[in-house]
Amino acid sequence: MADDFIHEGARLLARWLVLELLIANEDQIVQGLRENNLPARLGVPILDAHRRYRDALPEDIASETDYFKQALNEIIAGGRKVF
Repeated sequence: MADDFIHEGARLLARWLVLELLIANEDQIVQGLRENNLPARLGVPILDAHRRYRDALPEDIASETDYFKQALNEIIAGGRKVF
């Protein structure tokens, strides 16, 4: 039960951080999707957000799950596997 709570919190945190990226970098995201270079265009902000994600979670949850990557693909890339 506690693991479910931690995993749900990790998913929500990932989505929140990615939504924050979307709001702060909307123009770069639109251009990156158009030019097919989204990961390179958002490299530093993604690394910063991912660091915040990892720092907030137990190490095993952060390293054994891909919630952050899933959120990037779902929210930033519109469901495509870009990241």
